[in-house]
Amino acid sequence: MSEDHAKYTVSTEPPALPPGTLLRFTDPGYQAPSAQDVRTLKAISGRTGRELSALAGIADQRTFRKWTAPEEASQRSQIPYAAWRLLLIELGLIAKPLKKRRSS
Repeated sequence: MSEDHAKYTVSTEPPALPPGTLLRFTDPGYQAPSAQDVRTLKAISGRTGRELSALAGIADQRTFRKWTAPEEASQRSQIPYAAWRLLLIELGLIAKPLKKRRSS
């Protein structure tokens, strides 16, 4: 008699951020990060919410929790673009912009 067994797989690859969230705000393909994207960023970084808050210059860790709260939560707030971009740069997920040289 043969039995069917469920097969489970575990991904060893870190979760990926949607490509649109890595673009500049002015890019037509830019996609504002969701709460899930902020949680994914935290998972990718391996850092705590407190550490990421400090990296973004946020003194109150509750702010970071509001950024990761489910969409339907009453205390949910959208992560500001500047904080998101700073975290991406500081974590090395995107390159720092090159300084433009002034023409003489």
